[in-house]
Amino acid sequence: MRRIEPRAGGIARIVLALIVPLVLAASQAEAQNEGGGAPSVPGYPSFPADTHGEYGCQVECGEPSLLGGGDGGVVRVVRGEGARFEYVVIGPAGQAEAVRRAIEAAGGRISRSFSMNGLGQMTTIATFPNPAARERARALIAQRAPDSALAPHHLFGFAQSRRSPRVYAPQLIGDAGPGGCRLSRPVAIGMIDGPVNTDHPSLSGAQITYESLVSPNTLPSANHGTAIAALLVGEDPDGALSGFARGARLHAIAVFSRREGGEEASVQRIVQAIDRLVQSGVRVINLSIAGPENQALNRALAAAAARGVVLVGASGNDRRPQVSWPAASDYVIAVTAVDAARRRFRMANTGEQIEFAAPGVDVYAARARGGGYVSGTSFAAPIVTALAARQMARGVRSSDTVRARLRAQVEPLGTGLRDTEFGWGLVRADGC
Repeated sequence: MRRIEPRAGGIARIVLALIVPLVLAASQAEAQNEGGGAPSVPGYPSFPADTHGEYGCQVECGEPSLLGGGDGGVVRVVRGEGARFEYVVIGPAGQAEAVRRAIEAAGGRISRSFSMNGLGQMTTIATFPNPAARERARALIAQRAPDSALAPHHLFGFAQSRRSPRVYAPQLIGDAGPGGCRLSRPVAIGMIDGPVNTDHPSLSGAQITYESLVSPNTLPSANHGTAIAALLVGEDPDGALSGFARGARLHAIAVFSRREGGEEASVQRIVQAIDRLVQSGVRVINLSIAGPENQALNRALAAAAARGVVLVGASGNDRRPQVSWPAASDYVIAVTAVDAARRRFRMANTGEQIEFAAPGVDVYAARARGGGYVSGTSFAAPIVTALAARQMARGVRSSDTVRARLRAQVEPLGTGLRDTEFGWGLVRADGC
């Protein structure tokens, strides 16, 4: 364990973390648009949606291909003469033309693009014939569009662990008991995750808007998403599956697809979901997902934070001294998991970005059907998200103030000072 000194604003340095060594074809870099196709942007190619509302495969996709190593899991486009890796650029809409010219000047090819009106940003997906062309484009973008960032089109995974056994979480954080807290006034919470079974008994009485950016025939199990949703807003008459922010309005967006070898979500789908949530008026977003450092994704996170959105992320479960993204971003509150004895989850990543610990080992949570015990930083993050929503229900507006309120209530763990294992310590409830 290593003590870390607080920085200005309580924000720690960004650290690289790789977790999903999965590479798939461009057909897997799918996203939907309410209009049924890719948005038309002047100067950019526009592709019609296919029968599933996806337009990734309008760029001469081949069969899915798995490849390990590299950037930790990147969308791979297979064409007649070989393969190309996709790269994503995110930046202000006003710099979109400069980005396009930089990519083309470097010999790259733009496959698709879309506006994120809620964030005021533009996302551009491109491929390059070789690393030299990509680095040339990176240099030109830095020169001509300095507020835009080029990064691999990474794939992210759920921040969960495959483990299994009591409802101890409310008592551990000082809540009245399972189902004992309802928000004083409604707050809009967003979650970017997998599919959610909104007909689950613990969710049927909650206020939930659910949508998917993924083709129905590639959706993974609803276990993870249903668990996160219930930990946030579950309404269980028996209390065991009640959420920590009952009474909140939940807007859940599914971004994960099921592929051979696992489940993943591309940067494209994640940033589209962030944009939709911001446009819908969401105040706090839960990100129980984990992947490698991605500066293009960081642009979207920064834009959301600039609009007053509080972002909470799971530190990941790779047993590494590196916090996974997006939790490692300066704009996200990074959360680790502890058990009923206040011991850190043995698989949890550590690092100076960790801000808070919450129950996340053998937590009883909803599944697609029924309930069960789950472990992972995925399930600690929504508890912190819910406590942030409680603060916002009392009128707190800024991420810094949310952080300060949470920090003021923590139970110190480890060294008793902020460290790389527990952050400031175990979050504690401060009423409803």
